Amino acid sequence: MFSLIVCTVDRNDHLKRLFASLQRQSFRQFEVIVVDQNTDDRLVSLIEPFRAHFPIRHLRSERGLSKARNVGIQAAHTDFLAFPDDDCWYGPDTLSTVYRLFTADPLLDIATGRTLDAQNCPSVSPTGENQCTITRDNFLSCGNSNGIFIKASLLTSIGGFDERLGVGAQTPFQSGEEADILLRAIASGAKLIYFPQLIVHHDQVVAQDNPKRIERAAKYGAGFGALLRKHHFSLRYLGWRIMRPFVGSCLALARLNIREARYKWAWLSGIWRGYWGWQTDETTRSPEALR
Repeated sequence: MFSLIVCTVDRNDHLKRLFASLQRQSFRQFEVIVVDQNTDDRLVSLIEPFRAHFPIRHLRSERGLSKARNVGIQAAHTDFLAFPDDDCWYGPDTLSTVYRLFTADPLLDIATGRTLDAQNCPSVSPTGENQCTITRDNFLSCGNSNGIFIKASLLTSIGGFDERLGVGAQTPFQSGEEADILLRAIASGAKLIYFPQLIVHHDQVVAQDNPKRIERAAKYGAGFGALLRKHHFSLRYLGWRIMRPFVGSCLALARLNIREARYKWAWLSGIWRGYWGWQTDETTRSPEALR
């Protein structure tokens, strides 16, 4: 029924936590496709004990999150796909909730939900409290890749992940790959619904005092800017998205919070560079259609 495509590199303990949560699932019709981007065999001993509890396929891939996910997609032969991070975890009824949602609405193509930390606080991106149809106007508040569950037939139709986007891509555009999937699905006329009762867990992404927070903002901002250009969002919308971190940076400076000001400015400059740096000539894109 479900293929859970887990792309992983340089993580062991977190992956073990995810597998332990899958072992406790009340819904058992799933397989795990591990797409391993490590250069050694560190995962072999971790994976083996769990094979007795659920099917696991262990594949290899070059670095790049979108590239690895496409490897997993090509290997999957089930009805539905999901893309849990190697450092997230499911509650015992996560997959049973997803199954009920798709069973209740045969026309549903994508179900998304919330990503919360262990204290049930939003941890990856802010999301709403009310169920809604996902559109170009609200896609940013309707979940992230951890909470996306998608019909395999839809990905066959619209293609897989754009390998120019996402962490580890051979471009400056280090985010936006899951939002790109949502936007392409919307453009295709698919039915996408956000369900706040559908929950996946993930620790807080970047703490306020993490020295890599500013670097990450610049890279992720570039991915977001490229996403806006790829999907033809207007210059007016670009201006609004840039104005928000600009105002935040000014307010942080007024409070003498230099670190926060630098963080906001990194987002701003990243979005600007990504928007204007995106190659709009579609003949130069990486192959993304998995048909």
